[in-house]
Amino acid sequence: MYLGLVESDPHHTYIEAVKVLEKAGIAYLSIAEADWDNAPDLPEPFYQAVRAEFSGRIIYAGKYTVEKSLNMLSKGYGDLFAFGRPFIANPDLPERIAHHWSLNEVDPATMYGGTEIGYSDYPYYQK
Repeated sequence: MYLGLVESDPHHTYIEAVKVLEKAGIAYLSIAEADWDNAPDLPEPFYQAVRAEFSGRIIYAGKYTVEKSLNMLSKGYGDLFAFGRPFIANPDLPERIAHHWSLNEVDPATMYGGTEIGYSDYPYYQK
C-alpha cells in the first residue's frame, strides 16, 4: 500500500517495473521494504524474480538484520543492505558486525528529533 493505493498484483507489477529498469540500463536498484514492527517479509519468489530480471547491483533496506542480510547475500538476491536504525544506536556498527559484537538497543523515543538525547550519546562497544 502506498498513500492508500493497494496494488492488486504487486509481484507482477514490480517485476515488470524491474524489467523496464533493466532495459534502461540503470546501475543499481534500491528496494525499501516495509519497516514497521511485525511487517511481513517479501516472499522469496519476489527476491528470486528481481535477481533473475536485474543484472545490476541490488540494494535492500527495511529492518534488515545482519543474519537476514547474510542469508540474502549468500543466495545472491542482493548486493548491499542498509542498516538505518541500528546505525543510529551503534556509531561503530561496521566494526560490531565484523567482530560479531552485540548491538546497542535502539530507543525509538529519541530518534529523528526532540532533544539532544540519543543524538550522539550511544556508546561505542567496550572490549
